[in-house]
Amino acid sequence: MKSMTTLIASLLFTSATAFRPNQPFIGRLERGLEHRSLDRRQETGKKSVERVPLEVDSRNNGKTELQWLATITVGTPPQTLVVLDTGSTALILPRSNCTDCGKHSVFDPSKSTSFSPQPALFQPIEYGTGADTVPLNQTDRAECEVVTDTVSIQGLSAPKQEFMLCHDYGEALSSQLADGILGIGFNDISAWGENGTFAYLPLLPNLVSEGQLPNRIVGLALGSGGKKHQQRGPEASIGDADCERYRGRIKNVNVDETLTALSGTFIVDVQAAYIGSGNNKQVWRNSTNDNKPLTPGTSLIDSGTAYMLTPDRQTAEDLYLDISKDIVPLDDRGSWGASCATLDKVATDITFTIGTETGGELVEVTMPKSVFNLGEYPGKKGVCQAAFSHSDPPFYEPVEGRPAWVFGSPLIKAYYTVWNAKGGTLGWAQKS
Repeated sequence: MKSMTTLIASLLFTSATAFRPNQPFIGRLERGLEHRSLDRRQETGKKSVERVPLEVDSRNNGKTELQWLATITVGTPPQTLVVLDTGSTALILPRSNCTDCGKHSVFDPSKSTSFSPQPALFQPIEYGTGADTVPLNQTDRAECEVVTDTVSIQGLSAPKQEFMLCHDYGEALSSQLADGILGIGFNDISAWGENGTFAYLPLLPNLVSEGQLPNRIVGLALGSGGKKHQQRGPEASIGDADCERYRGRIKNVNVDETLTALSGTFIVDVQAAYIGSGNNKQVWRNSTNDNKPLTPGTSLIDSGTAYMLTPDRQTAEDLYLDISKDIVPLDDRGSWGASCATLDKVATDITFTIGTETGGELVEVTMPKSVFNLGEYPGKKGVCQAAFSHSDPPFYEPVEGRPAWVFGSPLIKAYYTVWNAKGGTLGWAQKS
């Protein structure tokens, strides 16, 4: 276990998080961390875009991309750690006395002169997806305390940032490459405590309040594609979109206001789903409803999930029956797959229409067939995992009971995405 050395930060969106079936999306990443409604204060400050270079954590010779990694520093003198996560708001780090943090670099508060143990709140967290293509077989848990210290990213510093420091990490966090998680979810103000008693500013809103960022917009250039990407590699921009990383117009989809406010994460409405793209697509059918189109639902958009997640088993089964009867369940966790040769042969684009019908744009986004095959399933030589896993038990959003999806990195990395918390939109553009 390393200490005082560079802590690799999955700065970009590793979601060690999970929906709760038949419950609000609150607690997807941190159960018990209650999010307050968005504070629409005027955002002013430094008028620039800060570019954060990212590294990719992958397997199968780079075919399977799991996380995009960057670094932050914490304390005085600085110790380096982290992860960026669109599906949460909190900063979560391992402590030097952690008993199950594996080979992670850890934060040692005794070596920081700016550290404060306050507000000294015990804060357990639960999460249901880790940094892998295979879903967890059960909810995992970490034991942490809320503390305060200086946190910096790309030269920008928040001198009194509250975060979770964990002495017990749990299997999912321990096994990921990233040392911790830096949440950059939707809400400006969040709160610690079972009843949301103790309000605090997450890192990016804190940097805005300190005048170091103009606003809380994050742009993500992940995956492959685009000349700029080949030249500069994967990258995040904080403060605004980076006009050099996309071409054409950004198509902005309004988030689902109610669910996004409840969860503190970016959630959009899903109006339709198709097998294929463009003029060569067919409706994703619902076999339990006379093969009619799927029921409209919602989806969490999460770059920290390395696969796509359907609301239930039947939805995944209907998809794969229309593609190939050879695609079958691989485990009891919701994974599907076939021989690697079969998946490569039958791979297809999958298209969704997302956005609200009452405002904003309805946008078609496509997961390309190049990522339909996630690579060889761990422990099964010659067998590969397909992009869509299913939820078990089924997931439904808590307000209207609509089916709840998770759209992970296979879709997100096909686009330049713009996460605009102030405007309440999620933008999609072609990479440059």
